[in-house]
Amino acid sequence: MTYRSYLESGGGHCPKCGSKAIKYSSPPEWVKGDQMRVAMFCATCGARWRDIYNLSRAEDL
Repeated sequence: MTYRSYLESGGGHCPKCGSKAIKYSSPPEWVKGDQMRVAMFCATCGARWRDIYNLSRAEDL
């Protein structure tokens, strides 16, 4: 699996082994402007990566 296929599938699983046993940092490790970075970890294979989110819309709660 590649990061491209990870992004195309919407995340939610490890980009290395495909496991859904992923954990994330809380709070996010970095927030600046319209971007947020979250450290990710796979509990199955031990892979580590970073998801990067860009603000695309906002809505009332």
